[in-house]
Amino acid sequence: MTVVKICGITELEHGLAAIDAGASYLGFVFYPPSSRLIDPLSAADLITTLRRARPAGWQAVGVFVNEPLALVELIRRVCALDVVQLNGEEEQSYVKSLGAPAFKSVRYGTIREASTLRVTTGADRVLLDANVAGQYGGTGVTYDWSGIKEVVVDGFLAGGLTPENVAAAIEAARPWGVDVSSGVEREGVKDPDLIREFIAAVRAADAVGSDRKPVAVAQ
Repeated sequence: MTVVKICGITELEHGLAAIDAGASYLGFVFYPPSSRLIDPLSAADLITTLRRARPAGWQAVGVFVNEPLALVELIRRVCALDVVQLNGEEEQSYVKSLGAPAFKSVRYGTIREASTLRVTTGADRVLLDANVAGQYGGTGVTYDWSGIKEVVVDGFLAGGLTPENVAAAIEAARPWGVDVSSGVEREGVKDPDLIREFIAAVRAADAVGSDRKPVAVAQ
């Protein structure tokens, strides 16, 4: 079953809709230029409320871009984040120094050795995103999904996914997980109906592909 991450959660209604529809991860963005920014104290309160309402079945992911390690660790503790996602140019030593599991965003077209990507980044999982100059995710831009299976077989496929195209993306790339933000928004705001439609489309794609042979993950 393809894992789903809904990123850029700022409201209780949207988080509950995502969890109830089957999302395994909710992303909370701590990158000031982002329109989906949430301050740490608000995030801590929201995550606590979500956990009281839905205590199991999901994890909280904090998204950061080129922040000092000490600040990331402080926010991680304050918000009780389960996972840290790094979308900037963070080095392997930085990733390895985190006190939590890490996802590392990499850009399409910049990968040379896909089979060793998790080792070279130091991350638990890699998230493959669109390559848009000066942007660090949430752009709504897609790319060619062919030829990327080795990158996302145990990682996330992201970049321009929507309820309409996610099934095709899964068919082409067969990722371990998919990540969406702008694709489940209307006028820049998360839409519960689009969240449900997106996850339903993922599950429909899983059902179609259930007879496929599993892809071996390089160790």
